[in-house]
Amino acid sequence: MPVTKEPVYASQAKPWLASYDPKFRDMTVPECTAFEYVCRQNKGHLSDIALSYYGNQITYAALFVQVKKTAAALRAAGVRKGDIITAVSVMTPELIYLFYAVDMVGATLNLVDPRYSPDGIHEYIEEAQSKMLISLSVCYDKCHQAVRRTTVEKILLLSPADSLKGPMKLAYMAANPDRNRYASNVIPWKQFMAAGKDASTASEPFDPKHSCVMVHTGGTTGSPKGVMLGDTAFNAIAQQFSAFEALFSRQQRLLNVMPPFIAYGYACGVHLPLSLGLTVVIVPNLDPAELGKLILKHKPSHMFGVPSHYQVLAADPRMKNKDLSFVLNLACGGDAISVGAERSVNDFLIGHGAPYGLAKGYGMTEVCSAATAAAGIYNKPGSVGRPLPSTVVSIFEPGTEKELPIGERGEICISGPSMMQCYYNKPDETAFVMRKHADGRVWVHSGDIGYMDEEGYVFLDSRIKRMIIRHDGFKIFPSMIENVLSTHPAVANCSVVGCVDKDHVQGRLPLAYIVLNKDCQKKKRQIIRELRAMCADELPEYILPVAYKFIDQLPLTPVGKVDYLELEKQVTPQDY
Repeated sequence: MPVTKEPVYASQAKPWLASYDPKFRDMTVPECTAFEYVCRQNKGHLSDIALSYYGNQITYAALFVQVKKTAAALRAAGVRKGDIITAVSVMTPELIYLFYAVDMVGATLNLVDPRYSPDGIHEYIEEAQSKMLISLSVCYDKCHQAVRRTTVEKILLLSPADSLKGPMKLAYMAANPDRNRYASNVIPWKQFMAAGKDASTASEPFDPKHSCVMVHTGGTTGSPKGVMLGDTAFNAIAQQFSAFEALFSRQQRLLNVMPPFIAYGYACGVHLPLSLGLTVVIVPNLDPAELGKLILKHKPSHMFGVPSHYQVLAADPRMKNKDLSFVLNLACGGDAISVGAERSVNDFLIGHGAPYGLAKGYGMTEVCSAATAAAGIYNKPGSVGRPLPSTVVSIFEPGTEKELPIGERGEICISGPSMMQCYYNKPDETAFVMRKHADGRVWVHSGDIGYMDEEGYVFLDSRIKRMIIRHDGFKIFPSMIENVLSTHPAVANCSVVGCVDKDHVQGRLPLAYIVLNKDCQKKKRQIIRELRAMCADELPEYILPVAYKFIDQLPLTPVGKVDYLELEKQVTPQDY
């Protein structure tokens, strides 16, 4: 008789730990502020370069001095423990100083996308009851409108030129003259810093319950929420990535292109590299078409981006015959990447001398951006990597606390030290996402569907809210179709969304959007025939798309993710 295998559960077996050095398996997250952790990690290396900003090389010694002076200036400006300061800005050295300094004085930085409307910014100020607003000069007009009828008493003004030097500063100011008319409560950065000359630079004692930042997300339920993240979460992310010691070395360069108003931007783009002694090359406002030029200029070993960044890079004709052997870790997070797109980027990297393929990761704002990583030699096509060494990932029956055996599909849940503290003033929403199971662990329910293989690699299917449910109850994961379509040589990009089932009173059907390669010579009708044949060969009948719609490019959200909701809006009855 055949031997029946006992089911293996990830939360107990933790198969991913086998590939980590034993010294990284039982790490205790340091009980200190995020700033203190960066200071500890770089003790004895104060002359190393911490930040690079348009030719201004800022050492770790200078970084530490500026953070402490910023903390003193905040105190002099009346900021107190427990305050929430709203910041509307792109990434600049000053915003990095503020990230650590606000935490030092026991306050919280509420990070807001500068592309929001005045009404949108107003709502976030109101929610946090902020007395101080930090505004980038180019956003001032919107911020001035947003602060009306709010609790804001002072506006701290940042300029992209504050950390520029010499000819670069003069050139910027000549090309971008400041024509704003500022209100009397506006404090320019230089004046703000000077006012803190006699104030205390001391840090508040470490408090594990204190929130460093509030970042905003739609989360798993779709409604906007402020995610409260503490020192422990940021330190845990940085500490766990130290386990990839074959990739990270002191004074390597990391190209920082992600915005500051998402956890990914600060956790992986700032705190992680600074904790490991790297140099952060700040790119405040990335034009994806210029990414190749920036990589060739700065020669970074690392970058954390989204799939669209690397697909644009791989298609850039200026990269032809360029050597990328210095690139160790082009990391892709924030959104899923299809198998075909991953293969194209990997072919590009290998063809240009890079030692490793595209690194991938998976996480969510509620776990400070990262829970899994696939990098260096520990990578597997199609996967989003293995759980980080102090993180536990397992699969559960959707909507329940029933853990499923390794290999079965279900809801991806995460437990570990990088979890958020809560959603701001939303206890019911917090309880829905963070649940204490019978095993005693608190698990974050991601709302994503996937599975784990026997080696601990996680494979992501789709968000539950992207899942397409047919009239007969069959569930369709868009990624299953996208992974087939993306392997066709004519397809540069693709996305699958649900459309109304015109033959039934309920249920939805899959419709595929296709972006063709620029050099494609085939007629669209022929391509559709080939795509239909591929899907028919590789997918069950009930999963097959009802139509294929060609589009010049996929719409993206402000942070570079595919805007699936916009694609759904573009579907018309004539399309299928």
